[in-house]
Amino acid sequence: MNRLLIFHHHDTAGNNVRMAPSAYYIDGEYDKVAVRIYAGTAPVRDAKIDILDDGVSIFSNRTNRTWNLSSGVDTTGAATTEAILPAGQNSEEIAEDFTDDLIEEGSWVSCNLVDAGGGRDFTVQLELHQVSEDETRDD
Repeated sequence: MNRLLIFHHHDTAGNNVRMAPSAYYIDGEYDKVAVRIYAGTAPVRDAKIDILDDGVSIFSNRTNRTWNLSSGVDTTGAATTEAILPAGQNSEEIAEDFTDDLIEEGSWVSCNLVDAGGGRDFTVQLELHQVSEDETRDD
């Protein structure tokens, strides 16, 4: 069985805003399938969203690495877990970069608008697939 969690935030005020509803209670064991982000008004810089399972991001840590051709310097940025809606885009689908952990029964799942990037009217969908006791995951 699949489950779709939908979060929404209309305004752009501030960073690290908890999107509505505040959290979903998870009634079974679920695997993460995809995240879809939509903004009614596209952000002017990358918008950042994080989805949390009992306060821990469901996204894998990744670092930004840049190579400066003129100086020959390879710079590694800080680790981040946010999903990105690129500047100028109204929608994005992300079906990767999740942690390997299942979302356990009894968890609370929430969504934070880390940085709106100047966008407005955000909707985030998290698609989940329920894992039955006799079903094995493909890892």
